[in-house]
Amino acid sequence: MYRRHLLILVVLAIASIGLSAESKQTVEVRSEPGSDSEVVCLKEGRWKVQNLEGWMVCTGPVNFKRKLKEVKDKGTIWILEEDCSRLFGEASSKNDEDVLMKRVEGNLFQGTINGEEDGITMVIEVTWELHGDELIKGEMHSNPSLQGMMCEYYRPFTITWDGPIPAKDYEKLKKKMEKKLEKVLAKE
Repeated sequence: MYRRHLLILVVLAIASIGLSAESKQTVEVRSEPGSDSEVVCLKEGRWKVQNLEGWMVCTGPVNFKRKLKEVKDKGTIWILEEDCSRLFGEASSKNDEDVLMKRVEGNLFQGTINGEEDGITMVIEVTWELHGDELIKGEMHSNPSLQGMMCEYYRPFTITWDGPIPAKDYEKLKKKMEKKLEKVLAKE
């Protein structure tokens, strides 16, 4: 058995940085490669995101550790391929970034968010592990440089299914998603 750290969808927001913290919280998700029969496909639709307590540590002219408070969010997950090898996580807020997730092995998916916050370029590595068709556990990790400081950012999260996309809105929302997907693909 091997350990994999997992990462996900959400933009680092300065408002989400809380008080100093001495400890680092991590969520360990263990996964073993399994047979293809064990591979899961998510339900397409609306999802609730629970960003768990995370942390940011910076070293340089000024050293600091910050706790990232828990934050709730929501979005839509679209299945791009019939075999569920590519998924698109669409953020519900214009301030958050969308993410294209690709299956790397079994029920593990990885993606990258390329964004900018307060003029600082952020590259956030995201990993999802599917636990059935209605639950994702994951982590986000980044190593941004902030004004001469080297930082490390980490946040675990869970994502739970919140229902299907309403049939009456499906085509309109799919067209909107396709435009957002084009922008994400252009950043890769």
